[in-house]
Amino acid sequence: MKKILSILALMAIVISCGPSRHAIHVEMRYPSKSGVDFVGKNIAVVHLENENSYGNSLAEGVADGLAYALEQDYETGEGSVGIYRMRMVPGGNYASRDTLVNLLLDTGSDVVFLVDTVYTGVMTLDETSPVAAAASADSSFITTGTLQFKMNLYCLDAMDKNEKVHKYSGSSVAIPFAYSDGSQSAETIKDRAEKSLPDLGFEAGRTIADTFKAQWQHEQYSLMYFDSEKWYLALQYAESYLWKDAMDIWMNQLDTNDLLKRSCAAYNLAVASYMLGDYDLASLWLDRSDEDNKLPHSDTLRSRINSRK
Repeated sequence: MKKILSILALMAIVISCGPSRHAIHVEMRYPSKSGVDFVGKNIAVVHLENENSYGNSLAEGVADGLAYALEQDYETGEGSVGIYRMRMVPGGNYASRDTLVNLLLDTGSDVVFLVDTVYTGVMTLDETSPVAAAASADSSFITTGTLQFKMNLYCLDAMDKNEKVHKYSGSSVAIPFAYSDGSQSAETIKDRAEKSLPDLGFEAGRTIADTFKAQWQHEQYSLMYFDSEKWYLALQYAESYLWKDAMDIWMNQLDTNDLLKRSCAAYNLAVASYMLGDYDLASLWLDRSDEDNKLPHSDTLRSRINSRK
């Protein structure tokens, strides 16, 4: 009986000295629906103009709206996405890779969007109605119209290994509007309605940007720890997303002959590197962890790392 008790006591000591797993929940950013990842990249939006003033007004608005939405989504700051105007040359192939590469070089960007010429139909005036609470006599009536348009959008990411030009096409109907006192001619109303087109294009650009916004996904990751103050402190840092502070502690835990502890520390360093976006370093740390003692969650983490490369 004494021998059995001794064995049980020894097992308890071994178990208590082993690692435990801590689950950490994070919202991970993934590439947009388009498949293009814009994180950390300089973006430029170029819009073409020609003799069609309606189309030019819409294209300018689309470029502004697209740039604004990308700045908001990627939190790069107002004005961080450059907007450029370019005159269309008849016969130019603006969907070609060569054209977009030249635009990348000209704008000094990593990603370039090109809003191709916007083709429009004839603007029609549909309805004039009184304004309930007009601010002035000149705005006591509002006239709405209809303007059909179609456009193409091209995108090239300089860091895309496949050097693929992404092409998008679409058509819609704009509802331009104009305020008046009710006595203006149809031509005057159309001129005023044209001034609303940049705002309508802006909203269209924001809608188009949804295809390029980052996608977020809730995920769970495992961190390993031992029953000691340092390991607990590293977990606290990780929970607060202070990954570099946590890494400093795990780096110090590598200075041991205990293969299991070294493996756990290296595994945690792999997780931290992944969270910081350094996927090559994450792979190296995971390799080192596997060499010492492959952990149960290693394959899952490696799969996630490889999917980001």
